[in-house]
Amino acid sequence: MLRACAAAIAILLAGSLAACNKDTKTGPKASDITGQWSATKVEYVNKAAPATRVDLIALGGAATMAINADKSFAFVIAESGQPPDTTTGVWKLDGEMFEVTPTGMPFSWVWQAALSGNSLTLTGADMEYDFNGDNVMEQADQNTALVR
Repeated sequence: MLRACAAAIAILLAGSLAACNKDTKTGPKASDITGQWSATKVEYVNKAAPATRVDLIALGGAATMAINADKSFAFVIAESGQPPDTTTGVWKLDGEMFEVTPTGMPFSWVWQAALSGNSLTLTGADMEYDFNGDNVMEQADQNTALVR
């Protein structure tokens, strides 16, 4: 009887461990995020105290992002009164993590991605931004809200 119980427990435990190892990624599918997006927010949050926030869209800027099915992207951003700056490269999506690698750069930006209808929210990419206009970049988190 004891052996039968031990065998049953072992089988249940093995089944539980197998279930835990299944790939249960959440987040949008790649096919759901491909397309043309317009930014409603491009926010930089200073990582140093105090945590200053700058939203380029709220300050009169504009931005668009093309996320193409061939895994290429183009992010065009124009701060208020400035010419547009275009960054292109490749992207990948791993569950909730959306990663872009700019062409010719040795780094990537990684956001947590959430899709709700026609709204794509990208949060928490490690970037730099000049918060005080002294031509010295400070460490920042970058958050972007996009709509179709």
